[in-house]
Amino acid sequence: MEFDSFLVANRDPFGAVIVGETITLHTQGHAEEVRLRVYDDETGKVTWYDLHEEDEDNWVVEISAAHAGLLYYRFEVIDGYNQYWLAAQGNNLGGAAEVYGMHHASIPDFQITVMAELEELPEWYQEARFYHIFVDRFNNGNKDMHVNNPKPNSFIYANKRDTPFYVRDKQGEIARWEFFGGNFQGIAEKLDYILELGCNAIYLSPIFEANSNHRYDTSDYLALDPILGDEDDFKFLLDEAHKRGMHIILDGVFNHVGQYSRYFNKDGHFKEPGAYQGPSSKYYHWFDFTDFPDEYNSWWGVKDLPVINKSEASYRKFIYGDKDSVINHWNNFGVDGWRLDVADELPDDFIAGIRDQMSKEQVLIGEVWEDASNKVAYDQRRQYLLGGGLQATMHYPLRNLILDFMLEEIDARVFTTVLMTLESNYPKNAFFGAFTNMGTHDTKRLFTEMGEDEEKLKRALELWLTMPGVPCVYYGDEMGMTGGKDPENRGYFPWDEPRGEIFNKFQRLLQSRPTWWQSADWFECHAIDSDTLIYAFHKDGQHEMMQFSRKTGLAIIKQQ
Repeated sequence: MEFDSFLVANRDPFGAVIVGETITLHTQGHAEEVRLRVYDDETGKVTWYDLHEEDEDNWVVEISAAHAGLLYYRFEVIDGYNQYWLAAQGNNLGGAAEVYGMHHASIPDFQITVMAELEELPEWYQEARFYHIFVDRFNNGNKDMHVNNPKPNSFIYANKRDTPFYVRDKQGEIARWEFFGGNFQGIAEKLDYILELGCNAIYLSPIFEANSNHRYDTSDYLALDPILGDEDDFKFLLDEAHKRGMHIILDGVFNHVGQYSRYFNKDGHFKEPGAYQGPSSKYYHWFDFTDFPDEYNSWWGVKDLPVINKSEASYRKFIYGDKDSVINHWNNFGVDGWRLDVADELPDDFIAGIRDQMSKEQVLIGEVWEDASNKVAYDQRRQYLLGGGLQATMHYPLRNLILDFMLEEIDARVFTTVLMTLESNYPKNAFFGAFTNMGTHDTKRLFTEMGEDEEKLKRALELWLTMPGVPCVYYGDEMGMTGGKDPENRGYFPWDEPRGEIFNKFQRLLQSRPTWWQSADWFECHAIDSDTLIYAFHKDGQHEMMQFSRKTGLAIIKQQ
C-alpha cells in the first residue's frame, strides 16, 4: 500500500484547508480493507472512516472538519493475516508514507491544518523585501556624531570599530549599558541606501523608552527613547519612508517590561507608584509576586525583565483595548505593522485583540522559532495561523534548514521533506508570507555561520533568496559583518568600508527576486542527489524552476 501526502493525486487539496472544505485521500495497493484513523487535536476524539475501492487497488475516502484546528491521520491496512499502519515519517514529516507494525510504540501521523478563514496579506507586504535595523547600531545622523540624551550610568564607545561589550556586576547582571548612538535621523539619511540594496521595507528593533540599548526592557510604551530622537524625528522617518514607497513595522514587546519601568518602578524613579511600591499602585496586579517585593515572575529568570500578567484586563485595555491604547497610539503615527516579540508568551486572544486594532493595510508578524502551525507553548496548542491572529511568523525553521544543508549536516532529501512538510502544514499565505531571516539580533551573523567563507556565503544567499517567504536582511550582513551571539552580532554598521562582492551578491539577488514568488499558488522541491535541489514556483501560468547545489550554487533552468 502506498500514500504520499505531497501528491495531489493522494491528498487533494494539498496544504491547509478551511472549515467545511472536503479533503479527498487516496491510497494505492492491494488490501482487503483500508480504514482511516483521524484524531481531532481540539476535542481529543478519534474517528474512523472506511475507504472504498474506487477501482482495483485504488482506495478513496472524503473527510471534512467542523471547526478550526489540527487533524492527525494514518491508515490501517488489513490484507489477510497481514495488518499494519500506513503513517507519516518520523517527527510527523509528510511525503511518502512508511509502514509500522500494529503494536509499534509510537506512530507518527500526517497533519491537516484547518483554518477558520484564509488570511489576507497587504499587497505591499507580498512584494516586500525587509531590512532589519538594530537602531542603536545602524547610523548616527547628527553631523558632529554626538549621542542624543546619553543615559545615566552608561558608557559610549570610543569609536565605531569597538566590539560590543557588556559590563557586568558580581551577580552577572549588566551593570552599565553601552551605546553607539544610532538614531531616527540616521535611518532617514540611509533610506536611499536601503532601497539601492534592494529592500523596500524596514523592521525596527524596539524604539520605546528603556534603559538598555536593545530596548526589550520597556520603560514607557507611550514614549520614544530620547536617545533615538523625538516624535518629530520619528514622524519625519515615517514620512520619508512612505514618500519612497517604503513601509516600516515596529517591534512590540508586550510580555515583559524593565524593572525600572514606570509600571514596575523598582528604583522609585517615577513619581507615580509602580508595582514594586505595593498594592496601592494601579500596576500592582499586572505582575505576579511570589515573595513581595523582590521575588516575582521574570522572563527566563532575568530579574531585569518582570513578566506581565497578560490576562489582567487593565493591561489588555492599555495595550490594545482603549481608544488611546498603545497599539492605537502608534498606529495613528502611520506605522505599517508590528512584529510581536516572544509570541509564545502571549495568549492567543491577546494576539487577536491586537489584530482587531489593525487595518487591512497593516501586517502582524510573530516571533516563533518552530513550526508555527502545530506549536505547543505552556501546554497549549497555539492558534497562530488559523485566522484572526498572526498573519505571518518568523521563519526560523527555514533558516535552520538552510544552515544545516549548507554545513552538510543534512542532505537534500531531508531538506526537501522538511520544507514540503512546512508548506503542507501552513496556510498558503502564511507559507509564502513567512518572514525569512538568516541573521537577527538573536543569532550568529550569517558570515560567521559560514565560517567566514565568502564563496559558501554567496551560495547560502542564492539558496535563501530563491526560497519562499518574505526575505529580511539583518543590517550589515550585506557588508560581510561577523559576530557570534549577543552582543557580538550587534556591532556598528561599517559605513567607512567599501562595498564588496558580498554586497553585490545581496543586491543582485534582492533586486532580481520576482515579487510574484511571495503570492505564488504553490511551490515544489525535489532532491536530485544528496547535494542538489530542484525547485519551482508556480502562479497563474507563470513558472520558474531552479537547480541549486551546495557545492556549485544556483542555476535557473526554466522560466515561463
